[in-house]
Amino acid sequence: MSNLMRAALLREFGPASNLNIERVPVPLPATGQLLIKVRAAGVNPVDYKTRTGKGLPAKELELPAILGWDLAGEVVSLGDGVSRFNRNERVFGMSNFPHTGQAYAEYAIVQEDEFALIPASVSNEVAAATPLAALTAWEALFDHGHLEAGQKILIHAAAGGVGHIAVQLAKWKGAYVIGTASQKNQGLLRELGVDMPLDYTAQDFTTGVKELDVVLDGIGGETSLRSIDVLKPGGVLVCLPSMYKDDPAILAKAAEKGVTVKWMMVRPSGERMEQLAGLLAAGDLKVKVDQTFPLEDVAKAHEAVETGHVTGKIVLVM
Repeated sequence: MSNLMRAALLREFGPASNLNIERVPVPLPATGQLLIKVRAAGVNPVDYKTRTGKGLPAKELELPAILGWDLAGEVVSLGDGVSRFNRNERVFGMSNFPHTGQAYAEYAIVQEDEFALIPASVSNEVAAATPLAALTAWEALFDHGHLEAGQKILIHAAAGGVGHIAVQLAKWKGAYVIGTASQKNQGLLRELGVDMPLDYTAQDFTTGVKELDVVLDGIGGETSLRSIDVLKPGGVLVCLPSMYKDDPAILAKAAEKGVTVKWMMVRPSGERMEQLAGLLAAGDLKVKVDQTFPLEDVAKAHEAVETGHVTGKIVLVM
């Protein structure tokens, strides 16, 4: 192994074309860390927002930086005190979020306690597509939404990265799921197990739906405000976009209706990755990879995610 590696480097915030492939030194693992040979890295909406300088992760990012948080690959070497993994094992996780994750590279350093073994039946691409979206969906539904069997949930953007996983987790829990997507994704919603698919281009979700226990909103703004109308008093609205955090209009309307609003920032967790690995291995969770791009085409991968019309996930392969 040479002591240089290829990585997608961001030298200044801006358009996707600011991501350039450069050769940089391979990092070395410290105590509790693993050096991973990265086989695939997931690209999430937070990646391109960070690239443009927006959001919390961008605030503390020191440039030049290697973006990306989701990765899958093999353990190459172990720092002191690592006990959970051995060399050559395949692992996946969301690395160091919201601090720098450095996944868009041939090698990456990760924290042992943020990763889990990839089930034998799961490809590196699917593994890399899973962590941030699945951890977000799990935390939103169960930690914040306290979703239980028999409850009713509305999932906005149910064909997207977080959405298509949230649908499957809600069904696994035994909830009744209403999901919104465009006309072309109605078939996918049925396939995922959505009980009531809604085409947001043709129907207003507030007309046919009411008295819900939980709404998962990955869109924000006007959608959050209107979502409060379909919740029952005591219901929970979980909002993902941090730019609307503590929005006074949303909070005022929620208080009036007796609804709780939660904004959330996902956290890494190896333990939770193990639970998700179990669901992937059992076939209870299927993560859809929409497109893969080689590392050289990282700018194209970002542009694809920026359209906002990805079904499932976009993944870089090394």
